Amino acid sequence: MEKYESLEKLYYKKQDIVKEYAARINNPCTYKTELKIYPILKGNKVTQEEYKLFCLPINELLMKQEKICLNSKQIIEISSELPKAAHQACITDIMSNEIVKTNGLEGVHSTKKEIYDSMSSRKSTRFSGIINKYIQITEGNIETIDFPEEIRKIYDDIFADDILINPENKLDGKLFRKEGVYIHSGMNNVHTGDSSEELIIKHLEDLIEFMNRKDVPFLIKASIVHYYFEYIHPFYDGNGRFGRFLFSMYLAHKVDIFTGLSLSYSIFGDKNKYSNLFKETSSPRNKGELTFFVLGMLEFILNGQKSIIEMLKDKKLQLDYAEDYLNKLKKDKKLEKIETEALFIYIQNYIFAKENPLTDDELLPYIKELKSIRTLRKYLNRLTDLGLITTVNKKPIVRTASDQIKNII
Repeated sequence: MEKYESLEKLYYKKQDIVKEYAARINNPCTYKTELKIYPILKGNKVTQEEYKLFCLPINELLMKQEKICLNSKQIIEISSELPKAAHQACITDIMSNEIVKTNGLEGVHSTKKEIYDSMSSRKSTRFSGIINKYIQITEGNIETIDFPEEIRKIYDDIFADDILINPENKLDGKLFRKEGVYIHSGMNNVHTGDSSEELIIKHLEDLIEFMNRKDVPFLIKASIVHYYFEYIHPFYDGNGRFGRFLFSMYLAHKVDIFTGLSLSYSIFGDKNKYSNLFKETSSPRNKGELTFFVLGMLEFILNGQKSIIEMLKDKKLQLDYAEDYLNKLKKDKKLEKIETEALFIYIQNYIFAKENPLTDDELLPYIKELKSIRTLRKYLNRLTDLGLITTVNKKPIVRTASDQIKNII
C-alpha cells in the first residue's frame, strides 16, 4: 500500500501539492469542517491564506480508532474485577498523576503529594480548582458546552486561585483576552493566538457548533476540537491545561475514565512530538489538513491505554498475592472479620495509591458493619498492636499498612 504522507513532505519531494490537496479535500470520505485557520509560519499567522480544517480517515486512522475501543473494553474488564477500595484508590492515583503531568507540560511544578494534600485540605489551594474539575470527571459529572460563556466559567472554576491571581493573566475582554498572545519556545515565537476577542468568540462559536455535530466519529472530533482550541488560544495562560482537561473529560465520557485520565501522562512522555503536531498541522504547506494531527493524538491515547493496562495487570497480580497472604495471616493472628476487612482495605490502598494513606474517616464507609468511628478505632488499635498497620499522622489520624506487610506484598 502506498504510504500516505503530509502535503509538506510531498512538497519537498517536488510533487504537485495543489493537485493533491484538491484530491484530498474533495474525497467523498473526507471529514470537512467550517473551522477556518490562517496557517502559521515562524510563529506568525499568514493572513493572505485561509484554509478550512479537514481530515481524511485513512486506514491507519481507522485501525487506531478500533484498537482504542478494544483497549477500553479490556481496561473496563480488568478494573471491574478490582475490589471497591482498590478501584477507588486506583482512579484517585491516576487522576493525581494526570494533574501533575498536565501541569508539567506547561512548566508548572507539582507533586502527587501536593495534589493529595490539596484534595484533603479544608482550605482552598492553587490546585483546588483543577482537582475539583478532574474529580468531576471521575464521578461522571460531564459538563456540556453550548456557549462561549460556559467555557469562561469552567476556566474560572479551574484557575481562579491559580493563574488568575496574577494581574498579568486577568482576562480584560468581556469574556476572554483582549490583547494578542504569543507562544514562545526558547528564543523563537511558535504560535500566535487569535488577534482579537471578537475573533476568539466567533471561532469558539464555530468550535461549539462543530462539537455538537453528529456526523463525525467522536475520536476524530475530539482531536480536531483539541487542535482548534489551542489554535484560538482564548486565554493569556492555561490554554494547554484547559484544552487537555476538555479532551480528558470527553474521553472519560465516550471511552472510559482510565483512558480519559491517562492522556497527559502519555503526552508528557513525548512532549516534542506533541508540540510538533501543532506546528506541522499549522504549516502553510499542509493547507489545513488534520489527518496527521488526529493520528498523533490517537497514538497518545493508545500509549496511555497501554500503560494503564500494564499497571492494572501488575497491580491485580500483586493484589491477588496479598489476598492469599492475608488469608494465612487471618488464621495465624486470629483476626476478626472486621480486622481482616480493614487490613485488606489498607493493603488495597497501599498497592494502588501508596502515596495517599487513608484517614480513619475515609476507611469507615468501606466497613459496612460499622457506623461508629469510635468502634472502628478499637479494631484498628488492635491491628496496630499486632504490627500490621502503622499510624503516619495523628491530626487527622492517618494509617497505612505496616512495613511488615509492605515488605511481603
